[in-house]
Amino acid sequence: MRLLEELQMNAYPSLQTMLYDGWVLRFADGYTNRANSINPIYQSLENIDEKIDKCEIIFRKENLKPMYRITPFVYPSNLDELLENRGYEKIRQTSIRTLDLSSIMEPTINSIITSSEPDHLWFDNYCEFNNVNERNRSNYKKMLGNLIPDKFFTSLLVNNEVIACGMGVIENGFMALFSITVSEQYRNNGYGTQLLINMLKEGKASGAKTAYLQVMLDNIPALQLYNRLGFKEEYKYHYRVL
Repeated sequence: MRLLEELQMNAYPSLQTMLYDGWVLRFADGYTNRANSINPIYQSLENIDEKIDKCEIIFRKENLKPMYRITPFVYPSNLDELLENRGYEKIRQTSIRTLDLSSIMEPTINSIITSSEPDHLWFDNYCEFNNVNERNRSNYKKMLGNLIPDKFFTSLLVNNEVIACGMGVIENGFMALFSITVSEQYRNNGYGTQLLINMLKEGKASGAKTAYLQVMLDNIPALQLYNRLGFKEEYKYHYRVL
């Protein structure tokens, strides 16, 4: 599970990273929770209350709310309770799921464009589908520029129009699926399934053995889609935000 946490940080980089006594502090000018959070995934040695105090100071200096990503293997193990007692709210309960790529189905729609970089076609459509404002577009573009592992960006077309897009990042035999989105007017018509199947094939052809993704537990349509494709839960996480 800790390996998946490391892979996810590599697959979705922040703009800046600070290592502090076994914790990974990530900053991206406020764009997305995962890129602006404290990840306490390694053993800590300092006094925990003093450490939380210092992290609060660091995040406030960056004009960010202190936010922790709480997994089943945080250090110390009672960190979630400690944060709750300090007034941190629990938000965004999320499931990490994996899929063995040894046997995947064939897509029925093959009209895709895949590139090794987030070109204008992919980037502009992703931002439009998700209503990303200009400031966050700039942040997201910089974050994608920080990607080190192999990656690909896939757009699904219908009648020569991009209607869905997603990003795959491959490292150590794993493929991360991020930024999966379908244009609002085309949702609930199976296009997300077709996008994902095409991406799974691309990842497998590029050497990935296992795919993984994260999905919020209140996103029922996405959970149903990933269940149909055979993704299995590995663990859950949530955030604690002050």
